Amino acid sequence: MNNNIIDLQIRLSHQENHIQELDKVIYNQQLQIDSLMKKIALLEKNLRVITESNILGAGEDKPPPHY
Repeated sequence: MNNNIIDLQIRLSHQENHIQELDKVIYNQQLQIDSLMKKIALLEKNLRVITESNILGAGEDKPPPHY
């Protein structure tokens, strides 16, 4: 009976360690996701600015020189 209790305590201890390790992994992954989301938002903003500044008006659109 006593050995069973000790085995259960050992298993519980290992499970707690695994849970703590997984929590750290999840936390680090969330930090990476947040960082990537900020970078994506910045890229989208820059792309919009570049796209808007490169759009030609109706009178500015000229046919290629080979026409």
